[in-house]
Amino acid sequence: MDRKEIKELAKTKIKGNIWNLLWPFLCISVISGIGSRLGGGTVTYDAATMKYTSTVSPAGSIISILFTILTAVITAGYFKYVLNFVRTGKMNANDIITTIKEKWLNLLISYILMGVIIFACSLLLVIPGLIMALAYSFVTYLVIDSDVSGTDALKKGREMMKGYKMDYFVFLLSFFGWFLLGVCTCGIGLIWVLPYYYVANTIYYEKLKEKTK
Repeated sequence: MDRKEIKELAKTKIKGNIWNLLWPFLCISVISGIGSRLGGGTVTYDAATMKYTSTVSPAGSIISILFTILTAVITAGYFKYVLNFVRTGKMNANDIITTIKEKWLNLLISYILMGVIIFACSLLLVIPGLIMALAYSFVTYLVIDSDVSGTDALKKGREMMKGYKMDYFVFLLSFFGWFLLGVCTCGIGLIWVLPYYYVANTIYYEKLKEKTK
């Protein structure tokens, strides 16, 4: 995969489209923040024992889980929004809503299976867990971009990434400096970095899909 070509194409595509690519992500961040706020417990410090204690109520845990699931499904809708932009140059918020309505069950199944498998591999060593996470990098794209079930998406995702896991890992690392710059500018730089990253990642999926047909 030509990483330089992918990133240059992403830069070209986001010109003049920063806000349209950014606002759905900001909405997702707000929803995630609300979930964290509602589901969060309290942290207290006991000077006598010099220990911190955290309390999270059962209701808070349930709220946190529900908002995590909601955020994940909406994020998948955002991926579809970006995917259609990469393909057509147009953006339609209905892509997000339609994806949520039509794909939520398959997305939920794929998320649960991926989480269990990656967690199980991570129990062995960090590296196997990382490798498996890379193998499933584009499962969400496969679910939103086809009629495959959540379980079939995992199988197809692994097949797609055969021989490309290291290449994709290097591709992700190439954005580290950009994200660091975004953080160092008090988040201002992320206004450009986030659309750039998501568009580039989507283009990588498109290129990979063509190569692995």
